[in-house]
Amino acid sequence: MLIQDIRVYRSNEIDSDRYLLCAKVNFPPRWLNKSNKKTQLKQEEFFKVRLLNDESIRRLYTQRVKLHLSNTKENEIDIEKEWKNLQNILKSAANESLGTIKRRNRKKYLKIWDDQIKQLIETKKNHTKMVEFKETRRQTGIQKKHSTG
Repeated sequence: MLIQDIRVYRSNEIDSDRYLLCAKVNFPPRWLNKSNKKTQLKQEEFFKVRLLNDESIRRLYTQRVKLHLSNTKENEIDIEKEWKNLQNILKSAANESLGTIKRRNRKKYLKIWDDQIKQLIETKKNHTKMVEFKETRRQTGIQKKHSTG
């Protein structure tokens, strides 16, 4: 979204303390944001956080965090450096104890999608087509009766 021009107008005819705000906004076309289908899907790495439900892995993760925290300098003056350091500690401990999994950007679909659901959707589509066809035949039949009568 790109704002090109903004203007404020006072109104003489209305006794109000409000002003009218007009803006010219340029919205980019929808096709501009869509990625090309030929481009490879981007892979991202995520930590296997669900493994933290296991008590032994949770203990291992906390031990790794404590170990990394004990090896760091505590006299950091800059808060940004301290935050980056903590972020790196948490990531390395998670990588060591949990591991990573690669996910690709994929189309959204039902996780319970199977052949039965696909067949039900197809029968629904066919039924709606049949109902629309009957409705158009009925409409054309009514029009023929009015034109001949």
